Order: sequence, then structure tokens, then C-alpha cells
Amino acid sequence: MVCNTVIFYDIENLLGLFGGKTNTVLHLDEIYRRVLEMEGVHGVSVQRAYADWALPQHKNLRNSVLQVGIEPVHIFNTNQHDKVKNAADVSLIIDAVDMISKRPEVENYVIASGDGIFAFLAKKLHEHGKRVIGCSFDKITNVIFRNACDYFIALEKSDSSIIATSSSRKSKSAQTVAAETPAAPAPEKPKKLASGNFPKTKYTEALESANIEVWRDSGDLAGCMHTVRRMIEAIFVESTADMPGLEVSVFTNYLSYYLPAFKVTRHGFKRISEFMRFVLTSSPFCMHAISDNVLLIAPRATAKGQIMEDVKGLLITSAEGSKYNSVFNVPDGEPFIYTIAPAQIKAATPPTTEIPDSIRKWIKDRFEELSAADALPPGEVRKLLTAEYAQATFGIRTPIFKEIETKSNLNEQRTANGKIKYWKESFRFNNRTYIVYKEWVAKLHQERFVAWMGTFKK
Repeated sequence: MVCNTVIFYDIENLLGLFGGKTNTVLHLDEIYRRVLEMEGVHGVSVQRAYADWALPQHKNLRNSVLQVGIEPVHIFNTNQHDKVKNAADVSLIIDAVDMISKRPEVENYVIASGDGIFAFLAKKLHEHGKRVIGCSFDKITNVIFRNACDYFIALEKSDSSIIATSSSRKSKSAQTVAAETPAAPAPEKPKKLASGNFPKTKYTEALESANIEVWRDSGDLAGCMHTVRRMIEAIFVESTADMPGLEVSVFTNYLSYYLPAFKVTRHGFKRISEFMRFVLTSSPFCMHAISDNVLLIAPRATAKGQIMEDVKGLLITSAEGSKYNSVFNVPDGEPFIYTIAPAQIKAATPPTTEIPDSIRKWIKDRFEELSAADALPPGEVRKLLTAEYAQATFGIRTPIFKEIETKSNLNEQRTANGKIKYWKESFRFNNRTYIVYKEWVAKLHQERFVAWMGTFKK
């Protein structure tokens, strides 16, 4: 399997050298382990750590960087009166942008820093269809950068697992290191989110005031689901009614706090979205898509995007024999079992983000009509060759057109980010031949496509 992830460490920022105090508890292989656990990460091909490695503060960290396979990038201080901070940031940004063209198979860019300047890098990576994962400590994380990330890994300075790597642990795997690290005890009824790493929004305030207990028994699926139910009911209250919904990626951060030992894969679910479909079936809440690969949890009454379908045929039975079709209908705290196993959910109800063949064929037919009539002006064709125009017009982060290079392999040209994204059939416009993007999402893209096509169809 091709490694599809790179990690760039901004050492100066993670150590807090420019915040007055130096952070002495930085554990780089903990970051590496947590990245590998993420959905969609299939191995890390490049790790680089940027710093002035001649500084005495880095003496203990230099060996650990080499031990976990990180390439140290030395940043010289180019101005004797200024600190090296900006030089490291610029070098990291240049390397990340350069890698877009050199390593097209890389889909995930992990930026281990809390510096706000990387919000601009995140925007540029998004323009090229890349996923951005931020990783840093809350007190040194810029909120603009955190919100620009698709996912954010929150670190805690008080976590005993975040320490410098010693040579005695060199041969141990990340999983072994995690298993040996004792979990810090959590309060039974936290009055405030102890991690402090969540966005400061009304949703967080609502959870803080709900006094939901941390649930550590990951083997009790019913108990875990009841905890998730309490979280959702606490989040969507009167004070948050004016908000559009909560991103599933942010909700996952909340889950990691209230259900610290819970992994959806241990209970048969393949991903967090599949688990949430199960929990939200026939409830007042749902998941809905607002753009390409962005899912929100929201009340059904206010959801405006494409709503993901409920699990069909789901039957929940309580210990007393009562039957329900939703976790939300079971009395709070009551044990239950269900008749559809999590692993069968995908087979029972195909995800609505998959394109029905009829929709894909419909859009393909429209492109054939436009090609037959040669209805696209040269300027429009040039725009369709850019990811920026595709994002702004259709909500897609991949160029709609690719001009065919006759000397190159067609299957390679049909590939974007390691996956086949274009039809094999070609289309002619203005005496040039192109292949066209095929991953259109029903309803989500169809309205935008119809509005765009109406301008050019003859």
C-alpha cells in the first residue's frame, strides 16, 4: 500500500521557545502514533523537523528525532538580531508546497504546529485537494489555523505520555509505547472539559454545562451509545439553535474525551460516520453534507445539506423485551441489543455519498452534448483545468478537465491523489482532447452542475 501521509514538525513552536517558557515535555513518537491511528492514513512516507538544531534547548531532542525516523532540517539564523522562528516557518511552507507536485500520491499533510501562518498553507493545500491535519498544544495554537484544518490532534502538556523518547524504547513499536503509558484519571463528572483543546464555541459551552460522565467501559456498546446520545442532546440546545451544525471531525475530538477507550472498529463499524448513522437513525438529529467531504451533525429540522439516510431494518431490543428503532427511543441508561450488526450496516444501506450510476451517466451525457456542440468557450475550458475553479463552482477540489497527453499512460492521467478520478472516454473542445472528472455526488453537485451548464448549452 502506498504511504499517503507526510508530517512536518515546527519544533520551535512545539517547544514554545517564543512564548516565554520552554515546553520540556514533547514526545514526537506520540504524535506519530496518533497520526497512524487516524482514518484515511495509510503510512507516513516523510517526516521532517525544522529547527536551529545548534540551540542547547534541543540537545535532548536531537537523538529522539533520529530514533523515530524524522529527518532534522537545520535552520540557520540569518539575522543576528532576530530569532529563527520565521525562517523555520518559511522553510516548512516551501517544502510542503514543493511536495504537492513531487509526491502527488500524498493525500494527508500533518502540520505539527500551532502557528497561525500555517492557515495560509492549509488553504493552498486544500486548493490542490489535500487533507490538512493540525497537531499542537492548545495554549500555543492559533484558532484560525485550527479552524482551517480538516482535523486537529490536540496535545496536552500535562499528559505523561508526551515526553522525550529515550534510547531504551528505540526498538519498541508505537502501539507498545501507548500500552505502557498509564492513562491519567478523569473526573467522574467533569464540570469543564479538562483537555481544554476544543474550539471555544457555544457547542463546547453547552457540553461543559451538561456534566456528562466520562465513560471508560469500551466493551459496553449500549453504554457508549447512551453517552453519545447525552452529548448530542447537550450540544443542540436553545443557545446553539442559530449555529449551522457541528462537523463530525470536531465531534470526534469530543468523543475522545468522553469515551477515551472507545474505538468504532472494535465494535464492527468501519468509520465514525457509519457509527453516527447507527446512533442517529430515527432520531431528531442527522448527519448532512454541505460540501465535498464535509459532514455536519445537526437537528433534522434545520439541516440544509444532503441528509445521510437512516439505517434501514434496524431493530433495538431492550433487556425487558421492548423494541425500538433508535438509540434515542430507548430509556436513557437501559441496556439493549440490536438485530443488525455494525459490519452489516454498509451492505444493508449503501452510503448516500456514493453516486448512483444514473446520476453519473446523466452528467456524462451532458458533457457529451456540450462536446458535440463544442459549446464551451476557450476561457471556460482553461478555468475547468484548475482546482480553484472546480472548488468555487462545483465544490470539488480536483480539476474538472485534464488535457490528454498522448505520450503518457492514460490510466496514470486518470489518477488524482492515487485514485481513478476521471472517465476513460475523452471529450473534444476547441480542437483539443480532454478527460473529465467522474466522481460527482448526487444532489450535492447536481444543482451546481445544472446552473453552470445552463450558461453554455446550445
